[in-house]
Amino acid sequence: YLSKKYSMMYNNLPYEKTHNSLQITFCGSGSCKCPSIDINKDNDTVIIGGKEEGYTRFTKEQFDLFLETAKNGAFDEFIKK
Repeated sequence: YLSKKYSMMYNNLPYEKTHNSLQITFCGSGSCKCPSIDINKDNDTVIIGGKEEGYTRFTKEQFDLFLETAKNGAFDEFIKK
């Protein structure tokens, strides 16, 4: 499938989505060297990061646990003022 580049979704973050994958870049323009999350239906690994800051790889199970932990507020006191 061909990749399509979008913006104005996912909290106005630039992203690319195909039938099997999604990559969201965590900045406003998409032209800077910002970290991204890259997830693919055909790969058991979720990749977070970028060239400058380095990459972290999670299994989908680990990534799901991270998301659920974050949604349940585990990090709120360290982020919210």
